[in-house]
Amino acid sequence: MSQCCISGFAWDGKPQGKEDKLGDIDVYIIGSPENKDIAIMIIADILGWESPNVRILADHFAKDIGATVFVPD
Repeated sequence: MSQCCISGFAWDGKPQGKEDKLGDIDVYIIGSPENKDIAIMIIADILGWESPNVRILADHFAKDIGATVFVPD
């Protein structure tokens, strides 16, 4: 694998969600639990579910479209 594939970049900001469990799977969750109409699951890339970038992306979707967003391990 080329080095450029795993070097990436860092977005500004700090993730605002929380880590929790969905069944027996660790998951990052952001959004309103009252909104049962819109849910998004983001599958992380090679940098993993703990990457700040994937969590900041989840935060963006939660805020902009009012979704509850899950990023599983």
